[in-house]
Amino acid sequence: MAFNGQGQEVLANSKWYLQIDQLEDAFINKVSGLGITFATVGEMKSFGVSKGGKTVMQATVSGVESATITVEFAATVEDKRMHDWYRASHSVGGPMAGGGAESGGEQRTASLIVYNQAGEEAAKWSFTGVFPKSYKTSKMEPGATTFFNETVEFVYHTMHRVL
Repeated sequence: MAFNGQGQEVLANSKWYLQIDQLEDAFINKVSGLGITFATVGEMKSFGVSKGGKTVMQATVSGVESATITVEFAATVEDKRMHDWYRASHSVGGPMAGGGAESGGEQRTASLIVYNQAGEEAAKWSFTGVFPKSYKTSKMEPGATTFFNETVEFVYHTMHRVL
C-alpha cells in the first residue's frame, strides 16, 4: 500500500470508476466537475442592530446548487446508449419543437468509486436525479492519433460521499 508519512493511504486519480444506471459497463476516460455549493444569506453584512447599538450577523444556508459532471466516454461501434439516452431525454421533435420527451423525463442514479492500491472501494460518492444536459463528440481531423470520444455533461439533484 502507498502510505504517506502519517500512515494514511493517499488515493490515486487513476483508480476509479463512474457507474451510471444502465451504463455500468461503459468505457469512461475522464470525469470532472463534481461539486455542491451552498447559497447563503447574511454572511457578508449585518441584518440589523440590537439594543446598545450592537450589530447582529447570521449566516444562513438558503439553498443548494449542484455543479455539473462532465464525463468523456470511449465510443465503440456497437454502443450508442449514451447518445440514445441524451436524445430520449429531450423533445421528440428536436430542441425547437418542444413537447414531451421519449423517456418521460427519466432520471438515473450514479456512483463515483475510487479504489485503493489493493483494488478495494476506498471512497464513494452517490448521485440522484442524474440527467444528460449536453452531448458532443471529439474533434475529427485527418491524421488524428486519438480515439473517438463522446462527452456528456450531466446535471444531478444530490451528491453525497457515502464511503
